[in-house]
Amino acid sequence: MSPLTLAIFLLLSIWTFIHILSRPKHHKNEPKLPPGPRSVPIIGNLHMLGSLPHLALLSLAKKYGPIMSLRLGHVPTIVVSSPQVVELFLKTHDTIFASRPKLQVFDYLSYGTKGMAFTEYGSYWRNIRKLCTLQLLRVSKIDSFAPMRKEEVGSLVQSLKKAAAAHEVVDLSGKVCELNEETTCRMIFGRSSDERFDFKSLIGEPLSLAGAFNLADYVPYLGALDLQGLTRHMKKCSKALDIVFENIIKEHEKIPSSGQQDRETVFIDTLISLMNQPMNPHDEQVYIIDRTNIKAIVLDMISGAYDTSAATIEWTFSELLRYPRVMKHVQEELERVVGMNRMVEDIDLAKLPYLDMVVKESLRLHPVVPILVPHESMEDIEVNGNHE
Repeated sequence: MSPLTLAIFLLLSIWTFIHILSRPKHHKNEPKLPPGPRSVPIIGNLHMLGSLPHLALLSLAKKYGPIMSLRLGHVPTIVVSSPQVVELFLKTHDTIFASRPKLQVFDYLSYGTKGMAFTEYGSYWRNIRKLCTLQLLRVSKIDSFAPMRKEEVGSLVQSLKKAAAAHEVVDLSGKVCELNEETTCRMIFGRSSDERFDFKSLIGEPLSLAGAFNLADYVPYLGALDLQGLTRHMKKCSKALDIVFENIIKEHEKIPSSGQQDRETVFIDTLISLMNQPMNPHDEQVYIIDRTNIKAIVLDMISGAYDTSAATIEWTFSELLRYPRVMKHVQEELERVVGMNRMVEDIDLAKLPYLDMVVKESLRLHPVVPILVPHESMEDIEVNGNHE
């Protein structure tokens, strides 16, 4: 047995002994938690999740119901698996469950949760959300990218036509990923991806790390040991991303304000124009936009767009191939509403209800992620007769 293994074994043994001695006794007037499997010391119910946690949780939900309680290491966790109950948590009591737990990956790969997606609920989150909604995601801003989106889709269609005429094999998944990457980069940075900034590899690894099980999040005192090597990888990825974002910001700062007019819509230029200004000057606690905020927001946007759209399109195509009848209905609707002489425009989407239903059904069957990013309760509450 190696010295490290022996040290870990002794540490866990000591902690187990302390845990058993200090475990509080249960009282009759304690709040009622949802039903769930019995946990074991130190790891709680982690051993029950296996390599496919979403399937393991589905199996447990069949036994314990749509609301069940688990203990993942030291973290008490409520798992919800019914649409009706999810609505209670994320709609009826949305404010109470609006926050995010502190996870190590967010500290390293979201600039200490300075972005919007993984930030704790509070005044900072409200300000950053308002800034993104008004400055980056307003309707007029998104509509301004319509010609660019049309250009990129048109380029993809032409390449597919050319390949079909030459009887070439096409990797459609790869083509869709390239389309998504090009569109995202042009919206955020005002240019196509290139070899200097290989976002595919830069973002791919952080996304893998974000989805990895990190023992440090559930058994905190083991975090310093970095037994899985995840902390080391997170630091490496964080440094690489920061270098790329810093170079891009510097490059855009050199562009004079009287430069290309089409750059006015680019997300990063909009954020740079707001740098060193308060997010909301009327708020009691004023937050100043700095380089870290810009990098965190940009990273949130790239991460959110990088794989989700491509995966949804790929699964939708797959399902249409499995069900030719459905594909025929979609084709007939497109021919009737749009015709064969032009491409589908944004304004056509409201007139394509069958296509809309197909996309929604594909999202239901193949969600982008099988388990949502966890939420954190900010106060005690009783939901469906259970204490959360």
